[in-house]
Amino acid sequence: MQWGFPIAMMKTVFWPNRYNYLVWGNALFLLTLLLFNKADPISIVFAYFLETIVIGLFHVVKLWMVNTYGKQGPNNHQMPKSSVGLVLFFLFHYGMFVGIQSVFVFAFFQSKLPQIKEPFHILDNYAAVIQLEGMPVLIASLFVSNLKYFYSNFLHNAQYKEYTPGALFFKPYVRILIQQFVVILSGFFFILFSEGFAAAILLIVFRLVVDLVMVAIRADNTNMDVVLKKITHGEKEFEAAKKNLQEYTE
Repeated sequence: MQWGFPIAMMKTVFWPNRYNYLVWGNALFLLTLLLFNKADPISIVFAYFLETIVIGLFHVVKLWMVNTYGKQGPNNHQMPKSSVGLVLFFLFHYGMFVGIQSVFVFAFFQSKLPQIKEPFHILDNYAAVIQLEGMPVLIASLFVSNLKYFYSNFLHNAQYKEYTPGALFFKPYVRILIQQFVVILSGFFFILFSEGFAAAILLIVFRLVVDLVMVAIRADNTNMDVVLKKITHGEKEFEAAKKNLQEYTE
């Protein structure tokens, strides 16, 4: 009885179910490509890094929808009023963030990937990375995964009506900081131990765990509601915890 709840919670988050089947499918697909030599280990590492751009593009759509159909909040005066202005402001802000990350990552992997030029040659380096073996298939797989998450967690349940532009603006930064930390962590296997295959496996497993947790927090996951009700006290605390968790998975 003592271990019943933790085990049930772990099963809710990590066991394949109707909420996370695509996350499991995507991880197994990438693992299959790796095992059958249809994608290089370094391609998988950089595909996850390039997913940062995919996340940003989906967030542009989210911001436009929230600014058009969402709530008004006290911090909205800090944001551009028009949807076009808000999107352009985000693209500049996010672009600077991704650009700085790119310089760091290209410098980090420069010794292991001859195609990479000087770290500040960002566009040339992106062009080289996109041509890595298996990259188009990897990017397509990650795009489909993000599209499914966008539909189920934001569009299908009309979640965009619950946000204000100011509240949503910075949310992807939490997600991509976790993602880039995992990419860099797996990169150490490349740099220090020359274990490309192990690094790719590690990255797939870490990302699987992160994505499963994120999907488990989604708004209409009734299993997670049960878990939250057990660890919170009262309806008000439950609703606050659910809202905060939901926002930080966007």
